[in-house]
Amino acid sequence: MGSSRAFKKDDEYTSMIDLSNTQINDFERDGFLVIKNVFNSKEIDEIKSLYDQLLNEASKYNKQSYLGDDAHFIFENSFLNRIVWCGGRIKRLLEISEDERILRPVSTLLKTKNMTQIINQAHFKLPGEKIEFSWHQDSEHRRYGTELWKDVTGEGSYIQTVMAVDEMTEKNGPLRVIRGSHKHGHLNLRDNKNTIDDFPKEDILTLKMKEGDIVLFGPYLIHGSSFNETNHQRRVFINGYCASGANKKDYPGIGKGRELKLS
Repeated sequence: MGSSRAFKKDDEYTSMIDLSNTQINDFERDGFLVIKNVFNSKEIDEIKSLYDQLLNEASKYNKQSYLGDDAHFIFENSFLNRIVWCGGRIKRLLEISEDERILRPVSTLLKTKNMTQIINQAHFKLPGEKIEFSWHQDSEHRRYGTELWKDVTGEGSYIQTVMAVDEMTEKNGPLRVIRGSHKHGHLNLRDNKNTIDDFPKEDILTLKMKEGDIVLFGPYLIHGSSFNETNHQRRVFINGYCASGANKKDYPGIGKGRELKLS
């Protein structure tokens, strides 16, 4: 891939990220890993501009969900929730999602250089709009336990990345995680909602992230987010990658995903 060339910094290509043993151990212990300052302010400004373009595109659909060949605009109670496969509408977002500063940590945690990207989403929490995500595991959406998903690595076979496009604070609908919950595997939370009560309160963490920070986690980490209570936008850029051969599900804009390989 030419993915490390997605951005330039001071006329030179930005460096790639290799995870340290400490970071890998932290990920395996906690179920998630926050990497600070992955993208700089100039790069984030470009992403914000692309999100403004997406918001303008979304305004064409009169607050109604729209499924196109390239992307899926999802509204919830007339509020813009997310744009699925947003890079299908604005190709630059696909280029950013294959930047090696994202792919290299993902590859390390997946333990393979052969990956399939199945998630490329722009998430919006606009001021006054009641958008939240209840506690869940991504294994639910990957269709764990069905013919649509095969755990080829034996460790979940999926890594999700969430980039803070805006600063993530206590009040603007930040991501919340339950530390160590991944160790319990797939819990089928849709049918066992009371399972959340079994986790220690001290393991329920609120992630406060600066613009350009990225958090990575696997399919079994329990996470969610609440309403944005501020007068400012809270946007994130979500990209998800599985080990090649894991996914059999069709996703809007990309079908069964696009293959990526690190050299």
